[in-house]
Amino acid sequence: MPVGGRRARTRPVRFFLAAVAVLLALLPPLAAAGAGETRGGPLPAAQPVGADGRMHIGAADRCPVCAMTVKAHRKFASAIQLKDDTTFYFCATGCMIRAWMHPEAFLKTPKSNLQRCVVQDYFSGEHVDGRSVIWVAGSDVVGPMGPALVPLKNEKDLAAFRGRHGGRTTFRLDDLSDSDWERMTGKKAAPATP
Repeated sequence: MPVGGRRARTRPVRFFLAAVAVLLALLPPLAAAGAGETRGGPLPAAQPVGADGRMHIGAADRCPVCAMTVKAHRKFASAIQLKDDTTFYFCATGCMIRAWMHPEAFLKTPKSNLQRCVVQDYFSGEHVDGRSVIWVAGSDVVGPMGPALVPLKNEKDLAAFRGRHGGRTTFRLDDLSDSDWERMTGKKAAPATP
């Protein structure tokens, strides 16, 4: 093929396309860094959990564990609030529980910085402290991430729930260990470290 032939003309085009692809790949991280991401972790929610314990989920809030839009999954949404009132909303209780168990991995903050977690009681929808509820795993309830971990306010609700939906295991958040999580879900609680 001649020196000035077709192959020589396609090199600049390929280079240009590769440069555009790299630039497009860099835009989201650059935009996030410019939007206030200071700890090197996920962006916090636009509005924190209120003093009354109610979540204020915005259209741009994304789950820090799986990156799903939280507002699209309001029924299963939950939150973690840090001691400085920084709030993260989650698409599902399972994502919130993983972040509660391993905030250093998912929220880039130490466990000592956690203030509270907020979930919605399955029957009433009331926003309650996730440490005060009875959690049910192994029921027929399916959330945005698959089989749901369901929060219930009391033993009476637990009996009604199990009559309707089953449930193999119950637990309290403060008693949950990584091995319990793996036994219930078949997945690791913490992400694999590189």
